[in-house]
Amino acid sequence: MRKTMKAVLALVLSLTLLVGFAAPAFAADLSTPSKINLQFNEEGKFRILQFADTQDNIFLRPGTIRLMKDSIAKYKPDLVVFTGDNTGAVNTKFGCKYALKALLTVCEDAKVPFTCVFGNHDAENVAKEYHLECWRSFSYCMAFDDKGPNGEDLYGCANHNLTVKSSDGKKTAFNLWMIDSNMYDEENGGYDYIHPDQLAWYKAKSDELKAANGGELVPSLCFQHIIPNEIMDYTMVGENETIGFDTDGGHIVLDPAYCEPGSIMLEHPCPGTINGGQLKAFEEQGDVLGVVTGHDHVNSFVVHTDFQTAKDTSIDLIQSAGTGFCSYGDERVRGVRVIDLDEKDLWSYETKAYTFFDVCGVSNETLQLSYFSKPGYTYWVISMVIECLPFAGPQLAKIFRDAVYSAANK
Repeated sequence: MRKTMKAVLALVLSLTLLVGFAAPAFAADLSTPSKINLQFNEEGKFRILQFADTQDNIFLRPGTIRLMKDSIAKYKPDLVVFTGDNTGAVNTKFGCKYALKALLTVCEDAKVPFTCVFGNHDAENVAKEYHLECWRSFSYCMAFDDKGPNGEDLYGCANHNLTVKSSDGKKTAFNLWMIDSNMYDEENGGYDYIHPDQLAWYKAKSDELKAANGGELVPSLCFQHIIPNEIMDYTMVGENETIGFDTDGGHIVLDPAYCEPGSIMLEHPCPGTINGGQLKAFEEQGDVLGVVTGHDHVNSFVVHTDFQTAKDTSIDLIQSAGTGFCSYGDERVRGVRVIDLDEKDLWSYETKAYTFFDVCGVSNETLQLSYFSKPGYTYWVISMVIECLPFAGPQLAKIFRDAVYSAANK
């Protein structure tokens, strides 16, 4: 009888803990900025590493983990930016908490500051505020939910900006906008857009930075999930052999007159249903060099638009392919993006996208990781169970993976 009671009590305790993990916990002030200081190094350099659409759950795909770890180690970023759909469609707060733990521990262990914007999938079942609270439980997280010019809540969640100090620490040299491009347009269908109050916040904050900088604009980059509507103005009907996508109107490709060499567009871009005038607002203000996005997993390009900064340079559309293996992707582009800033030339930037194999190399091990992260994921899970066997588990798991991979590639 006592054993039965103990078992019941243990079960009740376990269920209580699970409910506790899933319970709302919004008491924390999500609007408080991080105390971490971002600054150009002694050589006047600052590097950003972008992870787009990691989009996984509690059990992160092995290829995603390897790509994130190796890119942080290889490129040594000063800041990592996650540009939305950071998790898959997590259904519970418990799932949200531990999906983010699996994802963000990679950055936390590397002791690199990181921040985020949200995508359309992150909060389909769990509120963005809970996501943000989970993010802020990590000591290297810099994300927060800023308020409007008059202290009001803005549309979306985790709209914020991060300033980068000059190498001598005396002034703000550069600024990074993190804007929530929101989720779905419930009224018109399709995806949502940047709303007027968000643009008003951007303008007010930009003016504030300008005033503190002696009346000079502070150059900046904007990070968000969904690409601005204007992207389709820089495409054209091209040859079928050219990388692009097919529509009823023909084979659509990027206009080479506007895009950087090596740009790849494999699917129709998916901007919001409504054009809220974001690029126009950026042009009027004059401080944004480019908009860095994800969302379209198999597109990777830099497009120089006709919109201009205050220095008469183009406001660029910087699209990055997905980093994660759980959702759809393409081996030609799946990877990360590196953005380099130079204190000697603050009104420009350098960027390059790197694929999984660029970062991790091509070997039997990385080819297997790619396979077991996508079509062979079930076999990877089985191999992890085998690896837990008390006798020769790791060796047996490797033999199993080698056999499965060999059979799949005959």
